[in-house]
Amino acid sequence: MEEISEVLSEELKIIAEACINDDRILEIVTSISKMSELERDNFKSKITSYFMKRNSKEDMEAYKFYKLILENSNAHKVMELYSKIVNSK
Repeated sequence: MEEISEVLSEELKIIAEACINDDRILEIVTSISKMSELERDNFKSKITSYFMKRNSKEDMEAYKFYKLILENSNAHKVMELYSKIVNSK
């Protein structure tokens, strides 16, 4: 896994751990990790549009999650961390 900041690494680890307890999060991350760059870009634009007029705390948290998971190869990184956690148990 390429070098990433400690804060980002911790956030990705939290998401990977959440995947263990929440099948919906796992499904989202898995789907995004399988997308091509073009598909991710299109999805990112839809997500941005969707959350543009929303401002509840829950909406902001969901937007932050999607924004993070759609950046770079973060979905792949989460899946790698998820596999390591699952395989270590």
